[in-house]
Amino acid sequence: MTSLVNAVRGALLSSPEVTRLVSLRRSTSLFSQGQPAEALYFLEDGLIKLTRINENTNRVILAILGPGELLGDEALGQSAGIHQCDAEVLTTASLWRIPRDFLARAISGDPDLASSLLDRLLEHKQILARKVELLCLHDVEYRILYYLTELSSLVKPSELDGGHQLPLTQAELADLIGATRETTSTTLNQLERRGLVRLSRRLLTIPSVPGLRETIDHKQSHFRVPVPVPDSPMTLAANSGM
Repeated sequence: MTSLVNAVRGALLSSPEVTRLVSLRRSTSLFSQGQPAEALYFLEDGLIKLTRINENTNRVILAILGPGELLGDEALGQSAGIHQCDAEVLTTASLWRIPRDFLARAISGDPDLASSLLDRLLEHKQILARKVELLCLHDVEYRILYYLTELSSLVKPSELDGGHQLPLTQAELADLIGATRETTSTTLNQLERRGLVRLSRRLLTIPSVPGLRETIDHKQSHFRVPVPVPDSPMTLAANSGM
């Protein structure tokens, strides 16, 4: 992350073609799914959620990004692409808007910048692969614990009690973990009774991140890897050349 931030700051942000967007409020839209990708954005401060919606208006939050992240990857293509998701401000945020034409010129003349951007694209791919794994192989409780732990690293602990306050509604958390609102709410209530989370309007508070990690480790230790199905006699015969 540090190398990417340094590369972006050094090669892009000082240009007069780059615009700084300051103190954007919650629910501000940066771009929408299906719109032309005319710029890459560098998040300086705050949180942004990326949401994809299907034809039935069902939605999934692909990622929640914090400071130092890039969004609008579609602007990196050689030909003009379209955004594959909505980008919306979760907390007061400041960003840099880097126009696509200027970005293309900067990348062509700076191999280090191009390499840093490519590395970040690969990291985004790994994050999405992990999301698919969580959806397919883990239960709702595990997914909630995993994402709350990840998101806790994006916010500073409270000065009052050291807890991490996440500006998420239960509906947003449900969209992030790929579960129904009802199942998510039931599971959060169970976690609250166990002291792992505190619930309030538009806010989820994590009293102890180590406590979440310990619970995740315990669940992971009981996660069983599927046992391979033995080959059938016909398969064995075929492999042996019979």
